[in-house]
Amino acid sequence: MTHTSRWKQWKQWTRALRWPARIVIMLVAIVAVAATLVAHQTPTAHAASLQYDEFWSNSSATAFAAWSPNGVAASASGNAVSVQLAPSHKTTLTCASGDIDGGAASFDSRSGLCAGTDPMAPGSYGNGLNYYNGGSFYYGTLLSPVHTTAAPINHVIASWDATTPAGTWMEVHVRVLQGSGWTHWYILPIWASDFSTIHRHSVNGQGDTDGGVATDTFFTKPGQVASAYQLSLTLFTTSPSLSPSVRALDAIASYDASQYQSFPADPSVWETNLPVPQRSQMLPQYQGLGYGGGGEVWCSPTSTSMVMAYWANVLGQPNLNQTVPAAAQGTYDFAYGGTGNWPFNTAYAASYGLTGFVTRMSSMSQVEQWIKAGVPIVISVAFNNGQLPGEPVKNSPGHLLVIRGFTSTGDVITNDPAAATDAQTQIVYNRSDLETVWQYGSNGTAYVIYPQGWQAPTVDVGGSW
Repeated sequence: MTHTSRWKQWKQWTRALRWPARIVIMLVAIVAVAATLVAHQTPTAHAASLQYDEFWSNSSATAFAAWSPNGVAASASGNAVSVQLAPSHKTTLTCASGDIDGGAASFDSRSGLCAGTDPMAPGSYGNGLNYYNGGSFYYGTLLSPVHTTAAPINHVIASWDATTPAGTWMEVHVRVLQGSGWTHWYILPIWASDFSTIHRHSVNGQGDTDGGVATDTFFTKPGQVASAYQLSLTLFTTSPSLSPSVRALDAIASYDASQYQSFPADPSVWETNLPVPQRSQMLPQYQGLGYGGGGEVWCSPTSTSMVMAYWANVLGQPNLNQTVPAAAQGTYDFAYGGTGNWPFNTAYAASYGLTGFVTRMSSMSQVEQWIKAGVPIVISVAFNNGQLPGEPVKNSPGHLLVIRGFTSTGDVITNDPAAATDAQTQIVYNRSDLETVWQYGSNGTAYVIYPQGWQAPTVDVGGSW
C-alpha cells in the first residue's frame, strides 16, 4: 500500500503500473537480457529467467579500509566501526560538484573539509523544500572499491546504519558497469534522522538511456544488465565540529526475474511464534496526522514499529518502543510523499542503535532461519483480488507485513497491519500464497532489523545476507 509511486517511475520504461502487469515487465526483460548476455560478456553464466541476489555488507573497519577516503575516515571500536568526517590540514581534498549533485564545491583549508553550497535556491525543490539545507555546508566523501557481481544484475538497493546529529546528513550515489562502460552516478536517497537541518528525500526524474532510480532502487533500462557497481558516500555538516557517524553501508544487487530459487523447508522452526506486539495501521486516530495521512499508506512504518517494539521487550530497552505515528514521521520521504521508502525504514530503526538493512530473499525457507534466530522479518508484497486469501485489503500494488513465525504445518504467522484493529493483526497465511505474492510483488524484498552483535543465520543464506 505504500509503493505505488515506484511503479509510476517505472512507467517511462514499461508503461505498466500494477502487478500482475509486472509479469509482462519480466517477460520483456528476460527476452532482452538473454539477447544481450553474449554481447555484454557478463560474468558467470546465469539463467536469465532465474532471480539472482547478491548482498554486499560493509560494516567493519576491514571492509571500509578498501574504500577511498576524501575527508572521511573509519575508526574501529571493538567489533563496531564509525565512519565520520576527518578534516585534512596537510593535503588538499578533491572537491567535486558531482558529489553534491551540482552545487558549487571547493576545498576549505581552514576547516580541512570540502565546502559546498546547495545546488538549488532555498525553497525551490519540490513543494517548497530545500534540496539540502538551502545554504552552505562542509562535506567529505568515501568511494567504494568496484564490486563485481558473480552474475548479471539489473537492480541495486543501498541501505545504511547511521547517526545524524542536528546539523548533519548523508547521501549515497551508485553507478554500474554495463557493456558500453560505466554509467554516470545516480542519486540514491538523502538521509537525516530528523528535520532540524534538512527534509530527507529521494530524488525523482533520473531516468535516462542507461537506467534510473525508483524512489530507493536503481534499475537498469530493460534489456540491459550490469556486471559491477560502485557506491559513493557523502557526509555533510553545517559545522566542522559535527559529523554524521555511519556504522554500515550495505547493498543488495539483484537480477529480477520471473522465477525464484527455493530452499528446503525447515520443520524444526515450525510451531515457533515470536511475541511481536500487534499494531494496526488502520486506527482512526492516525488519520490527519500528516506524513502520508495514516490508514492504508502506513503499512511500512507500522511494520517497522512492531519489530522495534519486539526488540524493546527482548532487550529491555523501552526507547525502542516507538509509536506508529513516530515511526511514520521518522521514515517519511518528502519527495516520495510517503513512508514506504525501504532504506528509510531500516535506517530509522538503526538510528535507535539497531542493525537494519534491506535485502531480497528468494524463499520462505530463508525467513525460517531468521525466525529460528529470534528475528522477525518484514516483507513487501503485492496482490490482486483472490491472490492472498485472508488479507484484510483485497488488492494492493505494494504492502508490508511482519513475519513472526510458522504453524505446525509450515504456514506463515504474520502481524498484518492492514487489519482493522491491533488485536486482529495476527493472521496466518498459506505458505505458498504468501511466498508467491512476495516474490512477484517485490522480488523478495525484506527488512532485516536486529540488535548489533546478534548472531545472523548461517544456513540458506543464498546471497541474501
